[in-house]
Amino acid sequence: MIILGSLKKFLTIPFLFLFLAGQVFSQSDAALSSSNAALPPFDATLSSRLSALRAKDDLSGWIYAQLEWTAKAPAKRSGRLLWAVRQTWRAPVTPEEQQAWLDLLANEGYSLLLGGAIVPSTDAYTAAYDFARSHPAVVDAGLVLESVLKPLGNNYTRLGDYEQALYIHQKAAALALALGDHEALAGVYSNLANTCGNMGRPWAARDYCRKGLAVARPRTAIAGLLLSELADAYGELGKTDSAKRVLQQSIDILQRAHDHPSAGNWLFVAYRQAGDLYGPTRQALGFYQRALVLQRRLASAPGNLRQRDRAKLYERLGAVYGELGRKDEAASWLDSCVAVLVPGKKPAALQAADLYAENTLADALYTLAGLQADADKAIFYYELSFETDRKGRQQLITTSSKERWVGDSRRRYEEAIAFAWGAWSRTRQQKYAYAMLRFMESSKAQLLLDEVRQQQGLHPGDPLSQRIRLLEKAKAYYERERIGDGDSTVLSQLRETGWELSKLEKKHRVAPVSGFKIDSMINLLPAHWLTRSYFAGEKVLYTIECGRQGLRYVDRLSMAAGWQDSIRAFMHHWFDSGVNNMIDDPADFYRDAHSLYVRFFGSHPFSSGKAYLLLPDGALNLLPVEALITLPDHFSDAPSTWPYVIRQTTIAYGYSLQTLWQQREHGRGKGFSGFFLSAGRHDLPGLQAVLSEKSGIGPSVADAHWYVDSQATMAAFRTALGGASIVHISSHAFTAKDSLDAPHIEFYDGPFYVFDMQGLDCHPSLVVLSACRTGDGRFVSGEGVQSLARAFTAGGAAAVVAGWWNVNDEATAKLMADFYTQMAAQPGGAENAALALRQCKLAWLSEPGRSQLLQLPYYWAALNYQGNPMPFDPGSHSGLASAHRTAGRWLWWLLVALTPLIAIKFFSRALRVKR
Repeated sequence: MIILGSLKKFLTIPFLFLFLAGQVFSQSDAALSSSNAALPPFDATLSSRLSALRAKDDLSGWIYAQLEWTAKAPAKRSGRLLWAVRQTWRAPVTPEEQQAWLDLLANEGYSLLLGGAIVPSTDAYTAAYDFARSHPAVVDAGLVLESVLKPLGNNYTRLGDYEQALYIHQKAAALALALGDHEALAGVYSNLANTCGNMGRPWAARDYCRKGLAVARPRTAIAGLLLSELADAYGELGKTDSAKRVLQQSIDILQRAHDHPSAGNWLFVAYRQAGDLYGPTRQALGFYQRALVLQRRLASAPGNLRQRDRAKLYERLGAVYGELGRKDEAASWLDSCVAVLVPGKKPAALQAADLYAENTLADALYTLAGLQADADKAIFYYELSFETDRKGRQQLITTSSKERWVGDSRRRYEEAIAFAWGAWSRTRQQKYAYAMLRFMESSKAQLLLDEVRQQQGLHPGDPLSQRIRLLEKAKAYYERERIGDGDSTVLSQLRETGWELSKLEKKHRVAPVSGFKIDSMINLLPAHWLTRSYFAGEKVLYTIECGRQGLRYVDRLSMAAGWQDSIRAFMHHWFDSGVNNMIDDPADFYRDAHSLYVRFFGSHPFSSGKAYLLLPDGALNLLPVEALITLPDHFSDAPSTWPYVIRQTTIAYGYSLQTLWQQREHGRGKGFSGFFLSAGRHDLPGLQAVLSEKSGIGPSVADAHWYVDSQATMAAFRTALGGASIVHISSHAFTAKDSLDAPHIEFYDGPFYVFDMQGLDCHPSLVVLSACRTGDGRFVSGEGVQSLARAFTAGGAAAVVAGWWNVNDEATAKLMADFYTQMAAQPGGAENAALALRQCKLAWLSEPGRSQLLQLPYYWAALNYQGNPMPFDPGSHSGLASAHRTAGRWLWWLLVALTPLIAIKFFSRALRVKR
């Protein structure tokens, strides 16, 4: 049996390089759990020994025997560690068993990493870290630092989950400081620099490198590594000459360093880094060639080069040869890259099931797409690349990492859409237009789609779902506490809760959108509804319109650089800054609104008799299309007569076709729940029009529950979200733009934040947010506006009515009353809520006697409709009074009022007869 001291030496230095001799693990989870027959067999002596150890219930001896056996021939035997983890017959109990179990988990994580299976490797390291944290008195802190924390943080960096990597590396730095281990601390500073560089913080990366160089011994391998990281930081800061100078210093040191077993690997990376720094030139190829020579030398000794690093070099060679126009050589290197990452597969034979979360694989497939002369092959590789990218994104934990990932992928989507547009323009074959539409769909609102699917996949009776719900509630609690005081303990608890929640969500990962096809979604809409999908590029706007008959048009508008800023300026001047600018210069507003209409919609005007579901992108998410002006020469002093888009058609908005597909199910709630807060807290003004709004809505709703002022509590609201068909909120609301910590709605007993949606069952058919700027918020590239309306969509609402800017209380009260009246009056029970919102706005514009000032779009255009245009199941308990019930109710009250008069008339006639 191996004693603990010798095992520690085995693990911390030599073992880290024992599995590198060429054993390549399959990348799919199914292959990782393959049958025992496919694993390297034990010899008879070891099998007998393992049986004897198990018979004696000697778990630690059983584990160490397999570690020893694997170390003797790692190229052939490393797969046995996966088997060992799965075949242990009981949990470790004694300190020795617990240490042995930690050793096994750490070794499993590294063995998986060497074969390129980074996601299972991360899961194994995470299991090792969780086990170490739960047994602090038993485990060796130095072992945890070197063999668990460092590689776990690096895995998160490779996956692009940089916040999580930063968290792990900071844990490692604190541990290295506590241990007084300067060499380990210098290595952790290198990891922190690498992570910050990937996060777009080159100044922080530079500072970590300097800290590392201050504690590292001069001219050692770790000093060379830190210099290469510093070169990266200089490059990002635009100091190219400094980057080249420092990188050459790094190479000089690493070429002579023999004090660290990873020095050769770091030199290999430095050569590749130099090739990247010098761009598509012969000098760059020279550095790559030096890396190739070094690779062959490293590969001759087991354990000196990871498969991923080899694949990355091949991918970079392919990219450079491609940029130099040497396509055959580029394709050859890219084929070699794919062969390393997906053994036994040619790129042309790849299928979605072969793909996994690996950035280098996504890069190689994307570069292959750009090399193709055949349009179908190019689109095939683009789609494989984006599917690989999607799988990578789903491994991320923090929201900011996911948002950055989505933003970084935009350039590639734009190039793929441009390629498909070119193929469509040349051939007019619809398959290329549909390829454009698929790329447009994949580029937008993917994080929202993941959230919607995750929430819909939770089931009350499932223990895992219950645990996820509990952790979501705990996370929301800590988010709220952080806003209160920002205490470091609260931040730590928030991080720990998020850590556990992310692991469970990975286990609970839902399948891709079931049954979704573009035609399927479009065919769900009534025949008169059309969809318009947009993609906002840097200097171009793509549009595709579809109906039940298929594609109606495909268009590409050339734009000037910064064209989206004109939309932001328009919104800021005419709406976000209040109504005064529109009052002072109505003619200028008219001109600007018409100019935007001509630019974005003039070549394809909206058709009368049709309704439109717009799927905007970029700054178009901010634009109230209904308020744009369709004709140039119809300005008058009466805004009620202006030719607005709303006079032509009904407009609803969506995030993507896939999200709408998820929203197609009608809500499971019943009745109406309304929350009306007229008396604000002492620091907030009262909303006097709220009560008149409640009175105006009353006749149009049925099975209603009213929560006014002190009754309008957060607890009542949470209950309503789980049980009502319509949830209406009339109160104060605030976005992140209001200099507050998080978007929220005010209730009687406090603020309800966006993150409070976590852990709630939210099943309304319609959520009506009759409050300021509930449709506004922080903008995220590729995702749109992170608003309160979006939060309710993510939580499960089929449709949301929200406000884009600060709404006028009295105007909103009247519009809301008319909105509910229009919904209740529709045959079949409010089949088209989006149409009802349009009708109430048109009624506002046409009502006699209304001040022309109040006819300005600022007053009536703030409310927008997002989601399923027909959120109610006809005949369901929608919470609306149907047209005949509404008429019947008024007839009943009319009869009640007239009964005394009828009685008096009857008795008067009787008396006259008697006389």
